[in-house]
Amino acid sequence: MRKILQFLLIYQLLIFTFIFIFYREATLLSYINASFIIGGVAVFIGLVSFVFSTGFFDFFTVSMRKVFTSKRRMEDVMSMRKPSEIFSAPVGPLLISGCITLLTTGIALLFY
Repeated sequence: MRKILQFLLIYQLLIFTFIFIFYREATLLSYINASFIIGGVAVFIGLVSFVFSTGFFDFFTVSMRKVFTSKRRMEDVMSMRKPSEIFSAPVGPLLISGCITLLTTGIALLFY
């Protein structure tokens, strides 16, 4: 829960930074636009990290390495890490806070 609140605070700071950099004034429409972009990017990164961490691309990656590598270097290829071993960080807080940011976008859109 604490990680989610930290991400939400960081997202809100990013949103207001984007508002003042790109729009130069704080309006409801600029908040909607900026929060949609930040929330969408956060959800996209969270979903991509989730797909990689589940091992979905492991078989594809290993087979492509075998196809495009000569037999002399096959030991090196087999010792390389799989993508699921690289993306091992928990992605739950990132996804949840991104969805909450998109929810605030929807609520602000209803007010608009």
